[in-house]
This record gives sequence, structure tokens and C-alpha cells, in this order.
Amino acid sequence: MRHFAFGLVAALWGTTALAQATPEGAADLTALLQTYLGSAPGVVTVAPEGEVYGVKLDFAPLLAKLPDAGAEASITPIEFKLTDNDDGTWEMTQDQSFDLQIKVPGQMEMSLHIANVTGEGTFDAGLQTFSTSSTSFTDLAMVQKTTDPAMGDNTVNYTIASGSYESTAEEGADGGVDTTMTYAVEGVAETFSLPPMGEGAPPSKITLRAESYTGNGGAEGLRPDAMYKLLAFFVANPSEAAIAAQQGELKTILTDGLPLFQHLVSTSTTTAITVETPMGPAALASAEITVEANGIVEEGLFREAFVLKGLELPAGVVPEWAVPLVPSDLSLDFKVTRFNLLAPAQLLLSALDLTKDPQLPPEVEGQLLGALLPEGVVDVTLAPGGATAPVYTLGYEATITAGPMTPMPTGTAKLSLTGMAEINAALAAAPEEVKMQAGPMLAMAEGMAKPGDNGALVWEVEMTAEGALLVNGTNMMGGQ
Repeated sequence: MRHFAFGLVAALWGTTALAQATPEGAADLTALLQTYLGSAPGVVTVAPEGEVYGVKLDFAPLLAKLPDAGAEASITPIEFKLTDNDDGTWEMTQDQSFDLQIKVPGQMEMSLHIANVTGEGTFDAGLQTFSTSSTSFTDLAMVQKTTDPAMGDNTVNYTIASGSYESTAEEGADGGVDTTMTYAVEGVAETFSLPPMGEGAPPSKITLRAESYTGNGGAEGLRPDAMYKLLAFFVANPSEAAIAAQQGELKTILTDGLPLFQHLVSTSTTTAITVETPMGPAALASAEITVEANGIVEEGLFREAFVLKGLELPAGVVPEWAVPLVPSDLSLDFKVTRFNLLAPAQLLLSALDLTKDPQLPPEVEGQLLGALLPEGVVDVTLAPGGATAPVYTLGYEATITAGPMTPMPTGTAKLSLTGMAEINAALAAAPEEVKMQAGPMLAMAEGMAKPGDNGALVWEVEMTAEGALLVNGTNMMGGQ
């Protein structure tokens, strides 16, 4: 929040140098911020304080204009100090507490309190973002209450003991900015209730805790200038009619701002996760999640991966005979490619007319899918991953092509398994109906497998465009 607020200050500052804090400089900063946040009295206050500028952004007057009848909101003003380095960069410092409260009668109440937020950074006017920045906070607490006529009231409590964030930025390709970031959070807890399981039963309380939440990531080709211009546009044109009347300007901002970013990736790890449930405690030693994506470019990319380790379920949730079959570790990494986000975005910007009904010509709607999938298909890649249980290890990987231009998905997959004998031994203690269902399927799978390394069973699968499903060369379905 602090970063974006200060970004507003310097986004259109140009070449003006303010080596000394002056009333004239404060007036210029005020006018600049009002370009983005409007001129409502009390929202923007800038005052010279010796060699620095004291900036206060009070969003309460804007929150007071919430459209919901009877809605109430209050927010602590964002305050920070600016020092002009007289070289196109600014030093910024912040040290404050923060509170936010929103109430919509009959629907929801939300409160957020942060005991202390501190930070410092160097804002580079050429980059229009912080070249270096660090922020830390302590004692975050959020409470959200929702009212649902069918499900009843629900309250979620969320707390964090402390957290920190650091980032760097430098000039990237094609006028964009390349950024890196690291963050760390400690002492995370969340408590919420599930609806009653039966008439007259009390709600079920769930409490989640995590020792730490850390991560790192970065973005290439980020366009902060486009974000600032978009904000300025919507402040200047707050109504649907105004937006429609000025849609040419909006389209220009979006066109010039594409692809918004070229590529981003983020990896986070949560450790020592515990869950308290009415059925008993559950735990997870760690959970790692990676998200990767390209911006609005021709080479579309979306990837998500996760690695879970040390899963422990409440006692009695799983039948005793099945406990050895429950995985404790699991990894999955999938990626989607071979699609185009730039072409449909350009088509929309060219054909959309907010003053007409419909806003998009019917023929253009039919062209969007072709623009998104120029080859009529996407590639889905499942990187090597697996699941590990006390008695077996399962591995998998796959590459699949699917879409409207192919009648059947095509591709290959590979499965490997160690521990089939132990699985069968565990099933020997299962109820008869389970053995009758699972036994024949496992026997058939074992019979079709081929030997792999270290005694593993291996299944190599191929799906053809003609509809054939080959498992180790044997066709299990029709087609060629």
C-alpha cells in the first residue's frame, strides 16, 4: 500500500527538482496526487517539514461514498515522509499503525489492525517505482464477519505476528522494469467456523496455524506507468457514462501499456502447518507453491506447482487398513502453453464500443477463441512428480495436446510404482466390497505393467488422434 501510494507521487513528476521542501513544492505534490485521487477535500495533504515533505493520504472521504446503502467505513491515513535527492530519486520513510473498518449492515463487517508498519526505500522517477525498498510490520489482526440467510453468521479471525518485505528494481527491456522480491511472515493463525452438520448442532470450529511463510519472486517487463495512468483515468471518469465517453483514451492507455508485464514467477513455502478440527489435529510439515505466468503476449504461459511434505491426518479419519496407503508427500507441476493472449486483447481493444449494445459485435465474439488458440489447441505438460506413502511410491509425468481443433486429446504419459505387493497386503485387510472393486483393477494394472528400475512397475501411455489409448503398446480403446 505504501509503495503504490508513493508511486502516485512520482509517476508524473517529470524533471522538477525539489532539493528543499518548500510550500510551492508541497502545492505541486498535492496537485499531482489529486490527479490520481481526485480533489475531494481532506484526501491529500502535503506540507514542508524542514528538509522533507510530510504526506498524508486520507481515504475516508472516498470510502464514505461507498454505494451500499448504510455502509460505513473508516481507515487510518497513510503517512510518509519524502526527501528529494535532487537526482531523480527520492528517499521515503514510514512509521505508523494502521486500522481499517468496513460495515455493510446485514451483510458483512471487517476490521484490520496492524500495530506498526515501518519502511524505507528509494524511489527512482525514471523507473517510476522503488529501486530498493524494505517494509516490516508487527501484530496484524483481521476479523471478518459475514451474514448469510441460508448458512447463518460466520466469523473468520486472522493474525500474523510479524512480517517483512524487500524488493529491488532496475530498467528492463522495451521500457519495462525488472523487479525482484523476498518476503517472510511468522506466526500465522486463522480460525473460522463451518456450518452446523445437522439441525441443532453447533458450528464446527477450525483453527489453522503456520510457523512461517516465506517466498521470493520477480517480474520482467513490468509497466508501472500503465498502472498509474489507469488509476488516473478511473478517478477522472468515475461513472460508466464517463468511461464510455472517454473510451478512446482508455484504449490508448491499455494499448500503450501492453503487455503490462512480460513474465512473473513467485515461489512461497509455508512450514509447520497444523489444523485443529472437531475430528482431531492434522499437520503438514511444509507446503511449497510456485506460480509462473507470461503477460499479455503471443507466447502464452501459465504454470503452477506444489510440493507437500509430511501430511498427517486426524486419527480415525482413515480406516486402519488404509493408513499405509495415504500419501505423506505429494508433488505436482503442470504448465499450459501454446496460446496467445496478445491477439484477443488487441481484438477486444479494437472492436469494443462501450456506447453500443451489444458492446462487442457478434462476429468478433466468434473470433476471440481463434485469436486465443491460433493453432486450435493448447499443450499441457505435467513435469515429473509423484506421491509417497508408507508402503509405495508413485511417479508420473505427461505431455498432452487438447483443444477444439483436435477431436481427441493426444500425448504421452508415464506412470511408475514401487510397492505393489505392499498395497495388495494392505488391501487384504479391507472390507470385502473394497477388495472386490479394487482387487481386479490392481491385478489388471499389474499384468499390463513392464519392469522398471529398482523393481518398479511402469506404464507408458500414448493417446492418438484417432482415439487409441495404448498402454505399453496394448490398445485399450478403439482407434488406430
